Amino acid sequence: MHSLDTGGRYNPATDTWTATSSSGAPNARSFHTAVWTGSEMIVWGGSAGTNAVNTGGLYCPGS
Repeated sequence: MHSLDTGGRYNPATDTWTATSSSGAPNARSFHTAVWTGSEMIVWGGSAGTNAVNTGGLYCPGS
């Protein structure tokens, strides 16, 4: 399993993805939880290799 630290925004109208900046993103992880609140995505927990991760971050596409 590979931990990921990349992201993208999907536009369903054009069926295209746009890469997002990883600046300020949480550390790479797998098996995390991500929730969309209606205005931002919250990413929390998961694992990095064999270590549990107890941190997270917010992604606000409007900012």
